[in-house]
Amino acid sequence: MIVLALASSLAITAPGDDARAETAARLARLVEVAAIDEACALLPRSERAILDREIATARHQAEAGGMSSATWSSGAERIQRRWASPDCASADAQRSVLRYRQALNGWLMGGERSFDGHRRSWTARQAGDSASDWILSQSADHDGISAQFGSVLIGGDAVVLLSLRSARQAASALLVMRDLELAPRPVDFTYGGRRQPPGGEPLATLGALSSGQRRVWTSGVLRDAGQFAPDGDGRTASFTFPADTLEHMMALEAAEAARVDLYDASGARIGRVWIEIGALRQARDYALAANAARLD
Repeated sequence: MIVLALASSLAITAPGDDARAETAARLARLVEVAAIDEACALLPRSERAILDREIATARHQAEAGGMSSATWSSGAERIQRRWASPDCASADAQRSVLRYRQALNGWLMGGERSFDGHRRSWTARQAGDSASDWILSQSADHDGISAQFGSVLIGGDAVVLLSLRSARQAASALLVMRDLELAPRPVDFTYGGRRQPPGGEPLATLGALSSGQRRVWTSGVLRDAGQFAPDGDGRTASFTFPADTLEHMMALEAAEAARVDLYDASGARIGRVWIEIGALRQARDYALAANAARLD
């Protein structure tokens, strides 16, 4: 079948790799639904936005697994040509879209999911009834600092936030990650496991030299810092980051991490935390889908 174009092409380059073939087959099914909807407008606008994000994530996973851009282009074009002028009332068209919508409803059921990475997990959830709530978060505890990083829904906006408790009052934060333009590939600072990672922190194993880093400085402190801070003792602080921060993080490899250095009012560093990229892309897809009505 034409819908298996992507899966078949990938299977040729990776024989016997069930995970890669499954990823390509899922991508092909999503592209098919998108092509049908393009011609027939069967999906509500919010669900089409979810579908587009799912395609981007599935393509990212397939490319990370070895799918070439040529395979993607040829497979997607074949599917799109197949559904360029469909009979929108046909059983095949209706069935493909119905199956997707049923799978989407099952995926979102419960309103909360955990997405495991290598050492950390992301939690994505539907916001509650409060005016402000986490919709995406990762716990990031290190050297006496307890922190949550992710996205908070405030009114109708998703705000990228780091909220923490520490013995000393944090006044500003510096987020450091690999800059893809300056450093297209991460550096393994352990030289294949022959050395300890910097500072003995496993999440610091992959990264970039100082000349290849993206640095995001913020002193944007949320007024009610304690509202989002982890439970416990210590001074609270909540720092906001630019809206595109998660987009830059999602472009990194799953095994990489972003470092956040924390400073007091005098400019002295009081500590740092690490945020694993892990399954950020999948978790963010879920968070945006689960809160589509509130973010619309």
